[in-house]
Amino acid sequence: MKVLLWCLVLITVLFLIINETNYLESCCPRRRPPPPARPPDDYKPPTPDKPPTPDTPPPTTPPPATPPPATPPSTPPSTPPSTPPPPPDRGSAEEGTGAGGTVSRPALDIGLQPLFRSIREGTSLLSGVVEPWEVWWSNNRDRYLHFREPAQWAKVIEEAGSKSVTLYHIYEDLLKVLSDGLANNDHFIAFRAAIALGKAQDAINPSSSSQKAIEILKEANKTESRYFVRNNILLALGLANDTSSLEYIKDIVTNKSKKETPLRRCYAALASGYLTGNSELPKALREILNSNEDAEVKSSACLALGNLRDSASVTILGQALNASDGGKKREKSSVRAYAALALGRIGTDQALQELKKCTSMTEKESDVRAAVVIGLGMTALKEAREPLIVFLQQDKNQIVRGLSAISLAQLNDSSTYEVILEALQKNKFQDADGLFALALGLSGNEKAALELRKILDSKKSRLLQKAACAIGLGLLKDKESVPIISNLLKDEKQLNDVVLTPYLILSLGMIQDPNAAEILQKIWERADSRNAQLLAYHTNLAVSLTMLGKKEVVLARLVQQAAQRGNLRLKAYALHSLGLLADRETSSVFLETAKDADNYICYVTMSGIGFLLDGQQLNPVNKITANNVDIPMIIMDHIFGIPVW
Repeated sequence: MKVLLWCLVLITVLFLIINETNYLESCCPRRRPPPPARPPDDYKPPTPDKPPTPDTPPPTTPPPATPPPATPPSTPPSTPPSTPPPPPDRGSAEEGTGAGGTVSRPALDIGLQPLFRSIREGTSLLSGVVEPWEVWWSNNRDRYLHFREPAQWAKVIEEAGSKSVTLYHIYEDLLKVLSDGLANNDHFIAFRAAIALGKAQDAINPSSSSQKAIEILKEANKTESRYFVRNNILLALGLANDTSSLEYIKDIVTNKSKKETPLRRCYAALASGYLTGNSELPKALREILNSNEDAEVKSSACLALGNLRDSASVTILGQALNASDGGKKREKSSVRAYAALALGRIGTDQALQELKKCTSMTEKESDVRAAVVIGLGMTALKEAREPLIVFLQQDKNQIVRGLSAISLAQLNDSSTYEVILEALQKNKFQDADGLFALALGLSGNEKAALELRKILDSKKSRLLQKAACAIGLGLLKDKESVPIISNLLKDEKQLNDVVLTPYLILSLGMIQDPNAAEILQKIWERADSRNAQLLAYHTNLAVSLTMLGKKEVVLARLVQQAAQRGNLRLKAYALHSLGLLADRETSSVFLETAKDADNYICYVTMSGIGFLLDGQQLNPVNKITANNVDIPMIIMDHIFGIPVW
């Protein structure tokens, strides 16, 4: 009898483990990049026997035909299977080594490169090979790269005092591609299509979202059973600012029963941050902060309240950041950090006062201090200057000091240049010097260019320090640095250096000196299947040449590369770049590539159409990711997986 009972217990335990694993596989991919556009040289589409697990990269082929169950298990996960520890405070480290031993710098892949959303990448700690300034730049760079021109999807004719508007058919065709992609069996194609639909702007009135795209999302939401896709449809409805879904999203945010998992409620909370004009939604989010809730749900609610700029939330956000009980902080550091970011986004005098209560002398958590200094900068209030200088000069964490310099520079106070320069000259830690270089660039002070040029031109400077200075000079539009950067790029050895070269290319585009076009165009003409090592710079070259007035030259070549069938990698790079740069005439390429049998091409097609139909300068997902603190959370693992430039 005992043997039988033990067998029943064992079977039950195995059943629960399998059930939990299936749930994790379907809804919780680890923080890994989307499937790469570059397949291995011997690439042959395999047939997997299961969907991706949390510890493996997303699949390169469709998951099994049988979808996961529509009802989540009774005990959904609240944390990732393994969360890497935060990087310790450290001094100088050799490039190529990290806290846990030898760590390789991730290879460049598709898109505007380098792109590092986090130093805590899945199970890897990239400390030592990826620097904090690169993470900040990756999450904020679209504010400083002006190259996008919205495509025109409608023809307006005015005659005899009357106006007629005709919608170009290509717009409807592109929405149809996304609609089909949303129904694709590969849930990584489907999720890209969902986000693209959420970003699609109306053809006639670009200031609003496409109502047809919203209807496609709402219809798919009724029948979709895959957790990962369902959650991204939910976020997409928020991105589209679909007020008709407000009650639906609010119900998910506030549902604490087992019907809605904490992860899905995080998605709903983040989606609600885009739904303006309703007083009940912020009230529901504030109630979450007042209750004994999952920390990630609370953190997501903080972000949403900040994005809604809900001034009525300042008091409760201040309590979340600063309140203590018997000397012990009431909230987890993630909640407190995101409360600080929310206060910065609200940006009122009262919000600033709450941020000022948290100082480098009283706050032990470096993540919270980092969020506070970022929040102080986001207020854009002059009164933030003094507390930021205290953090800059006294904080024990070099990353916090570097972020303080970034925030000071964004206050547009000319007197802060000398303070930042002094901090750079005294700095002994490479974790901070790149942030100081960016801060000098953001300061707008002409004197900063001289200091940055010295570092860039010195043989003693580290590669990543030079890279930060190149971007800083780009921010300053310093034409005197063009000969230095051009001479570096003329060296054939430099073109093989994937650490510094992508930043040099981007910097020339940002400076916008016509004299830089020639050197970039020579590299651009070689970036093809015969020179595979140069493809890592493909989008950087396309974007920089566009900023230098060479868009027509770039577009002609992109269309040719996207249409060719001989090289899968080149085709994928061209499609990504086309998504950022295409106009109505060149957008028809996506109609053909959507039919491609290879999933790599379909991935890039969906995200490319999303870029194309979203004519905004700032990616709307940046409301979640920009100026963010690098705190490991399951929901951020998901959001960082959304394709960006």
